[in-house]
Formats: sequence, C-alpha cells, structure tokens
Amino acid sequence: MEIGGTHTQILAAAMRGLEAQRQAHELNLSNVETPDFRARKVSFEDSLRRAAATGRPSAAGISTTLSTDATRPDGNNVQVAEEMTSLELNALQQRLMTQALNDHFGRLRASLGNG
Repeated sequence: MEIGGTHTQILAAAMRGLEAQRQAHELNLSNVETPDFRARKVSFEDSLRRAAATGRPSAAGISTTLSTDATRPDGNNVQVAEEMTSLELNALQQRLMTQALNDHFGRLRASLGNG
C-alpha cells in the first residue's frame, strides 16, 4: 500500500470530477434567468472507469459539454429541479469519496504502525 498509489490516484481523480460537476451545477443554477444560457454537463465517470481498468488513473479526463435539452422561449435550458437533484447527489458522492480517502489514509497510517 503506497501513499501515491493507483487507489489514491483513482479517488483523487473522482474528487476532481465531482468538483467539476458541482461547479457546473452551481453555474447552471446561477444562470437560470440568463437568456440563451445553455446548461453545462460534466462527465468523467466513463473516462475514470477506463483509466482505472488500464491501471492508469492519470489518464482519466473531465469533459464539459453544453446541454442539448430543449430550451425555453428565452433560449435558456437550465432545469432547476434537475440541477438541484444533481447537486444533492453530487454532495453525497463527494462525502462518500472523502470518506473513502479518509479510510484509505487510515489504513496507510495503520500499516505504518501510526494508527
């Protein structure tokens, strides 16, 4: 078990992806009244899954695209209920990743005899 090992890198990449998603949801919500604003969608899960499967978590990427959802008459396509639900799910996922990192580092401390 090593500090900068594959497991740690995968968890760190997941946290980066979740943080990018959180920022996109907050940007979308803050622009719900902005005419012609297109919601941002962030994806990283498939890339992280492939990178983890190949043992190269540093190859995981984060992709941001504009939503193709239908727009309102003002050209905006932010869906408040969907964004709020996604933001809550994101917060839960971030807490789970934080706990996983804490558990991982706890095991590292224990293996060093400092636990």
